[in-house]
Amino acid sequence: MTGHLIHIGYPKTGSNFLRRWFRGHPRLAYADGGIAGFHNVYDIVKAGAGLPSGALYRVTSAEGLATPQPTFGDRISEYERPRPVRMDEAQAAVCRMLAGLFPTASVLIVTRGFRAAVLSMYSEFARNGGNLEFAPFCAHLETVMPSREDGWDYCYLIGLYTAAFGASNVIVMPYELLRDDPDAFTNTLADRLGVEHFAAPRERVNTSLSPEELYWYPRITRIVKKAAPRRLFHSYALAAFKNRLRIPIRVLQRLRPGAPVTAAAVPERLAEAFRGRADCLRDHPLYQAYAPDYLFQL
Repeated sequence: MTGHLIHIGYPKTGSNFLRRWFRGHPRLAYADGGIAGFHNVYDIVKAGAGLPSGALYRVTSAEGLATPQPTFGDRISEYERPRPVRMDEAQAAVCRMLAGLFPTASVLIVTRGFRAAVLSMYSEFARNGGNLEFAPFCAHLETVMPSREDGWDYCYLIGLYTAAFGASNVIVMPYELLRDDPDAFTNTLADRLGVEHFAAPRERVNTSLSPEELYWYPRITRIVKKAAPRRLFHSYALAAFKNRLRIPIRVLQRLRPGAPVTAAAVPERLAEAFRGRADCLRDHPLYQAYAPDYLFQL
């Protein structure tokens, strides 16, 4: 019987890298933007009429499943629009839907250390048309954390999927291992799935913005949004999403240096608000080397 692996993210945890691995592995069936390795229902019909694929797992992958947003998949996000539901409620709703559709699936959750996660959130915000500078962005994030609206409570999300799919079917892995040793990460995942090892791709894809780009993009966005018609702003936003302004930003940084946005800029009070949200991973062997990144309770 072919298994089903649902990779639910988090954002900026090597998802595009993993999707290339899923796509290339001879024992995994994966289709970009599809479900269970199928682009659409027509693919199911064609697969049924053709030769067996030899896949041991069919894969569904979308980092938005971990942090559901109403604009997920849109080319341009409208950050001025209020979020219609709390993130913890949206996470629970997605989990219920997945469990109802695929109750025997395995689930892969990839996490990232919290300070780096804040920068990743800000990178996605800046690339998708957000115009807040880093300090007010962090201040806003801090206001939604007590009610779990930010979505980055790892133990809460892991608990949802463990309850729905069973502990043996939930695979949790740190992005830091993928960053430091891609082969160790994919070999560990392959062993857990019971498929052969397959060489991980070496090229980096969909990298976060640089510290200088994180400084400049929201400022440029604010100026363009005020001056340009909506149609032209959309063109700009697509260019920002693809980071096509990296060269002009280098010039700007030389002419008028701005303070690069790094992990050191994450306010300590904000970082401390994440403490304890990964405590369920304290004894997980893959997380031992990265304990400081996950802010376990002292």
